[in-house]
Amino acid sequence: MSQQDSLNCQANASAPVAADRSWPGVDPLEAYVAAERIARIDHVLRQRIGSIVAVFEDIFDPHNVAACLRTCDGFGLQRTHVVLNQHGVRQSSTVSKSADQWLDIQRHAGTAAGIAALKAQGFCIWVSDLQATETLDELPLDPKIALVVGNAHAGISPEMRQAADRRYILPMHGMVQSYNLSVALALSLQTVVPKRRASLGGQGDMSVAEMWQLRQKWLEFGIRHVDAMRRSVGYGPHIAAITP
Repeated sequence: MSQQDSLNCQANASAPVAADRSWPGVDPLEAYVAAERIARIDHVLRQRIGSIVAVFEDIFDPHNVAACLRTCDGFGLQRTHVVLNQHGVRQSSTVSKSADQWLDIQRHAGTAAGIAALKAQGFCIWVSDLQATETLDELPLDPKIALVVGNAHAGISPEMRQAADRRYILPMHGMVQSYNLSVALALSLQTVVPKRRASLGGQGDMSVAEMWQLRQKWLEFGIRHVDAMRRSVGYGPHIAAITP
């Protein structure tokens, strides 16, 4: 990528900042949720990263999708993007351990649409490439990063590679020149996510408004007839976001 492309990539996004730690109020549903679960939800939300996303391009194996989603949740990512060209995405609940319910998944009808959406949101597209000369450790930490994973057979498409702002190589020392998709994603996240957290003082980077909306949704998981419960406490299921 040229020096000008690098400057454009960094100029397209504001640097992420650590989120405010306080909540704007009390959700009435807390009375029906165990204190330990509330504490866990609050802890995870405050660690959530929104400035790094994973992009799955035309992955059709449900076990691969589920494993990648579980990896994203484990590293504290909140958002993933699914690009559909030839195949629909299915997930395996056995492998994902329901990780998908904790994530925001945005779908795109084709690579061009996915690229346009990512660029519009200010993300720099990163792809692994066996011909790349730099490792992840050697790349600058862009403000907003979209790590792309391609399907196990064709890999990342030429169109996505052409649109990439950065290319990196994952070192391999065996005869087989590829990793399993979720392994490649985990290796990539293990490099960039700790660096991002360190720049944020060990916390996440989502705004109070984003975390508060997610908190309402997460508190509802596991509560039967939650819509009726919301109405009974005078607090509807769709609450307008507060001002960040």
